[in-house]
Amino acid sequence: MLENFLVDEAKKRLEYFRNIDYYLNRIKQILHTMDPEGRVFLFGSTARGENVLASDIDVLILTELTPSTVIATLRKEGFDETFEFHVVDGRRFKIYCNNIKDLKEV
Repeated sequence: MLENFLVDEAKKRLEYFRNIDYYLNRIKQILHTMDPEGRVFLFGSTARGENVLASDIDVLILTELTPSTVIATLRKEGFDETFEFHVVDGRRFKIYCNNIKDLKEV
C-alpha cells in the first residue's frame, strides 16, 4: 500500500516537472482572475533545474491579496502540497528579491 502511494506520488511529481511551464501559467491564470496585477515567479531547485522527485516547486506570488485567499483558491484548483506557495506583498517581495538569486518570472 505504501509502495503504491510512493509510486503514484513520484509519477505525479514527474508530470509536474515535465510540464512545469503549463502548471505555472495555469497558476498565473488563476491568480489573474483574482488580481489582474498579480505576478508569479519560480525559484528554488526547480528554477535551477536541480530538482529531484522529492523536491517541491517553490512559487512566489506577488499580490496584495491575503496569502490564505490565494493559497485556498489554488488548492481548490488542484495544486497540492507539491507546490510551495510564498504569497507576498510589495514590501516582502523586495526581501525575496534581495535574497533569492534564481527568481524567474512566469
